[in-house]
Amino acid sequence: MAYGAGHETGKAIYDSEGKGAAVRETVWGGCTRRALDAKATEAVADRGAWVQGCLDGVANRPASPPTATVTSRTEDAELMVAFRSWVHATGGQKLAQHVSKLTVAQLTKTDYDIELTTDYIPASQEQANELARSFVTWWDGDNGRGEDGVARNVLVLGGDGKMLLAQRI
Repeated sequence: MAYGAGHETGKAIYDSEGKGAAVRETVWGGCTRRALDAKATEAVADRGAWVQGCLDGVANRPASPPTATVTSRTEDAELMVAFRSWVHATGGQKLAQHVSKLTVAQLTKTDYDIELTTDYIPASQEQANELARSFVTWWDGDNGRGEDGVARNVLVLGGDGKMLLAQRI
């Protein structure tokens, strides 16, 4: 379902904007960002499949749905320690205490998102925004993990695991 919805979106972009859309959506992470705006039922379960479908669509390739889940999530304790250390050093102890987990959500071979699991509730939007801005400030623009790839977004998840907000990195 996620792949098909992504492919349909990508194909519509290709049909309306031509080959140039493929460059924008692939190189600049357009499909990865669009996955965050897709209907919850379309992309949440497997955002990577949605992105893969979108990329195939904007490249005008025929649909080739994956046979297994595309998104892989890995908790990254080292990044969490580094982020918390930076937050503490900059006086943001209150922010750090709300983050319980930092997860790398690998969406494609080269694109991934960072997910910060917090104890925030949906009414904590201001704190979630502050946390996301702090993370983006800390992130130095490269992938931060010593591997090939690009971090596209930081997602702040509430205590229930649902996305409270996403911000571009």
